[in-house]
Amino acid sequence: MLRGGAQVTGEPLIQRSDDNAETLKKRLAAYHNQTAPVIDYYKRKGIYSSVDASQPMDIVWTALANIIAKSRKA
Repeated sequence: MLRGGAQVTGEPLIQRSDDNAETLKKRLAAYHNQTAPVIDYYKRKGIYSSVDASQPMDIVWTALANIIAKSRKA
């Protein structure tokens, strides 16, 4: 875990040999090509929900709990 640019676990930071801009572009392209069709499928089925996981944990957890509760009522 990094905090303010500093490692807080005491373990050494390791950079993978494939950590570079070109590999990142390929990984992002693969993610979008493989994930978008799955999201579209569940949207068409009417069973897709999204959660902004960049929010504080309690907000994310509440959003997930609400989605689960809503699905149980359906």
